[in-house]
Amino acid sequence: MSNVQVKRHEPKHGGKPQSGKKNNTMYFAAALLAVVLALVFVPKVLGAAGVSFLAADAGLNKLFSVVAAAGLGWLCLLPSQGYKDFIDLAKGARTEWRKTVKPDRDTVMRTTMMVLAIVALFALLILLLDWVFGAILRGFVN
Repeated sequence: MSNVQVKRHEPKHGGKPQSGKKNNTMYFAAALLAVVLALVFVPKVLGAAGVSFLAADAGLNKLFSVVAAAGLGWLCLLPSQGYKDFIDLAKGARTEWRKTVKPDRDTVMRTTMMVLAIVALFALLILLLDWVFGAILRGFVN
């Protein structure tokens, strides 16, 4: 009999157990359900409340419904690991944003003029093609 030790396979992602993935799915499903329910029922409740600026078809009512739905979805995702990954992504994006170099005024002016010139050129090209095809079509019709 040999003294060979059997290696246990440890998870590759920092020693955390894999069982959290099932819970994340549950949190994502709960968040999706909360968002859908908020988008369906919040406008009806606000319209039934009789507040004039939150009437059933008012834009402010729709905006409030979207904000409420986003807040409920966010609350449902708080305990999930995916939410923590999103926070890390946002922090990384903020760090990268601070590393960007803003162009000087001359560069902005040059590139803006180039874009305007190209847009004008394509507008003239489309105008010319429209005129040619319109003349051809008028020739067939008459």
